Amino acid sequence: MSLKKEKPKTQSIEHSSDDKRDAFRYEFKNNAGFKIKFKEKHLDPVNISAGGIAFANQDFKLLDFDYVSFTLSIPNQEKEISFFAGLRILQIDPDNICHSIFEQCTLDQHELIHKYVLEMQKYDLEQQ
Repeated sequence: MSLKKEKPKTQSIEHSSDDKRDAFRYEFKNNAGFKIKFKEKHLDPVNISAGGIAFANQDFKLLDFDYVSFTLSIPNQEKEISFFAGLRILQIDPDNICHSIFEQCTLDQHELIHKYVLEMQKYDLEQQ
């Protein structure tokens, strides 16, 4: 006699965007985000995800690295939160945007960025 386990029934959740990555990043509108300093240059991020930040290229090169720190103001949270990690440029796209990855970043810091992205997306939806 063999007993087969039934697979649990689950509901699927679908994201309707054509670009699945959009759900995991926040795009700043009109340079309204925080500033970062990378390789002695002050930059306005184009977008952020738990993986990294995108910003306009200012004579950077592929694989350039620097440590960055910034402060996040998360909607519905009383205090601002400081963030510190390494940042390495992995790609420079045809529009001259640098796509970077956080390095030497703790799990707590990754979770903080996830929370920031989610709360900023929710805030934007509430403002519409």
